[in-house]
Amino acid sequence: MSNEPIDNGTPEFQGRDLEAAKKLIEAVRKQFELENQQLEEYRKEMYDAKDFKASRFAFYDGPNYYLPCKAMVFNLFIAPVGDTVGFFRDEIAKEIPLIAESKAEFVIDLYAETLLQVMKMDIDLYINRFRIGSDADEYVVSIEYLDKDIAEECAFLVSDWFYAISHDKIFNFRQEWEKLQAAFDKTLFGGPTLYSLVEAGIKRNIPVFYLFEENQFQWGYGKKQLRGRSTTFHNDGIKDTEFTQFKDMCGDFLEMCGFPTPKGFNTFTVDDAVAAAEKIGYPCVIKPVNGHKGQGVTTGVMNEAEARVAFQNILTIGEIHEVPFQGALVQTQIYGTDHRLLAVNGKFAAALQRVPAFVEGDGEHNIKDLIAIENSKLIRLDNARSPLCKIKIDDDLLNYLALQHKSLNDIPEVGENITLRRVANISAGGVSYNVTDKIHPDNIRLVEDIASYLTIRDLGIDVLAADISKSWREGDFGIIEINAGPGVFMHLAPAYGGSIDVPGKIIMSHFGKPENSRIPIIATNGISTALAKRINESIHDIDKNAFFGYLLNDGVYFNGELFHNNPDHTQNEKMILRKPQVSAALFTETKDNIYDYGMLFEGADMVILDEPAPAEEDTLTEQLLPLSPLLVVKENTIELKIDNEVIESATFESPEQKDDILFSFIEKHLKDVVCRYNDIEKLHG
Repeated sequence: MSNEPIDNGTPEFQGRDLEAAKKLIEAVRKQFELENQQLEEYRKEMYDAKDFKASRFAFYDGPNYYLPCKAMVFNLFIAPVGDTVGFFRDEIAKEIPLIAESKAEFVIDLYAETLLQVMKMDIDLYINRFRIGSDADEYVVSIEYLDKDIAEECAFLVSDWFYAISHDKIFNFRQEWEKLQAAFDKTLFGGPTLYSLVEAGIKRNIPVFYLFEENQFQWGYGKKQLRGRSTTFHNDGIKDTEFTQFKDMCGDFLEMCGFPTPKGFNTFTVDDAVAAAEKIGYPCVIKPVNGHKGQGVTTGVMNEAEARVAFQNILTIGEIHEVPFQGALVQTQIYGTDHRLLAVNGKFAAALQRVPAFVEGDGEHNIKDLIAIENSKLIRLDNARSPLCKIKIDDDLLNYLALQHKSLNDIPEVGENITLRRVANISAGGVSYNVTDKIHPDNIRLVEDIASYLTIRDLGIDVLAADISKSWREGDFGIIEINAGPGVFMHLAPAYGGSIDVPGKIIMSHFGKPENSRIPIIATNGISTALAKRINESIHDIDKNAFFGYLLNDGVYFNGELFHNNPDHTQNEKMILRKPQVSAALFTETKDNIYDYGMLFEGADMVILDEPAPAEEDTLTEQLLPLSPLLVVKENTIELKIDNEVIESATFESPEQKDDILFSFIEKHLKDVVCRYNDIEKLHG
């Protein structure tokens, strides 16, 4: 029998129950507090580990579900608790002042704006678009980009920077950004001329994409295309381009035509070079027959000893750059200022005066220090957008100073100009002045006369002239060499004088107007092979010379015949857009392709949607150009819309009837689509 007291409801027992209940409640409360504390610690650890972490990167070569253009897409986690957007803005603006003007209301928006500025590389690269989406507890950042590797590294850099700011850690953003800028300069887009041509296309809404297999870019589609690398293009004359590389033959050609050029001889041994120099007379110029950028050029050769040194210099530079020796050209010395005259598609486009690198004395600093001061100027950043290159101290510079009886340790007087090199090439540190508006009409005619002999879109003519505003017929004027595919950024951004948009002139010399870069494009999420065949036949009824390329689920077709099915969707699109005969195209874009690859083409002149998934409908309709027909199949109804207005609709009861109705709607607008960018006579004139 138990000895425990029996609860008989007396106050004594009621007090004991209340006390026990209080203890239980307190124990439960403490347990909750402990668990909440542990949960908060876990959350804090998780937030610390994931805060501003970028992951799941994807890259698209063209329009996609996330952006209507080339895009980098990635996930980003931002802890739900942390510093305010204003706090981040103030910190970021210390390194990127433009961010101080940001109106971002949320940290994620400020992050994207900062990333965009970082990707512009402090040289205002032409990338402007981004979007913010969501994926569970993470953001999805979609942003326009140029180079894949650089873009990804920029995202990591900005993430590390925001994390450091949020967690009060020291982070040298400027140092890391400068490393990325240097890396960008070595990429395909880091070349100033090539990048300026890409930008010229993008700014004019001319499609531009990279042909990886060919290591060149393509502007425009199909039969409208222009392909090239730098300023050498697919429709330049191969033999003409090759011809300009041989300075001796070019000299003979110029002399034959009566153009002003110094007399010269191509030599292959040092003794022959000396003999040629003595025949021409000192002073003379000795340079490689196949040189460029002023490499290996020696001017002002005064005697046999200097001639031998100049010849050996050509051999040495050829070995360094692995360029086979094809002769040393010995020419009469001409006096005057170096000028680059440019012809685009046979017409004079620009004139630039180039002065050899120099420093101006201040009476305090020696030449070495003056070079460092000059190199610190913004115009000598030596990147994809700076007008001038840095002045490099090398043997050529030291030797030229020695000829003037000077050294790096000499201190020039106030206002004394010290010329540092013989050649005036921008790549060698030369200084550029735009003189397009000063050139004499006779000299313009001279440029165009020379260009008329060569099938070269971008032709550079280097001359020495005492005064470019005077006619070449008055003397003191000589053509040094002609160059196919010269650099043109120097005209767009000279050190001094106004800008001449030569990249734009080059691109527009091919297209005439931006819409001429396009071919008619039909985009669909899927049509039957039978319907595609009927469209192909109808296009050829409209234009018997048409070349129709189309992509269905089973591969690429040309004029109704299956060509190939590459497992990579983008490559299939490239096969069509790259083919120079294609005058019209159709592309099938399923949701899987849209998510995995995106689209290589931009803009559609007709869109056909059959029971579209949201990704298909959103992405393809976003590419639909104004006043273009949109055909939508939902359930058993087909609607034809133009600018969101239903023009016509019909119902169907079988797949065959659906194709018949679709084709009847398509056929009514197909001629307008096919002839949208050029009438048939002009297209095949």
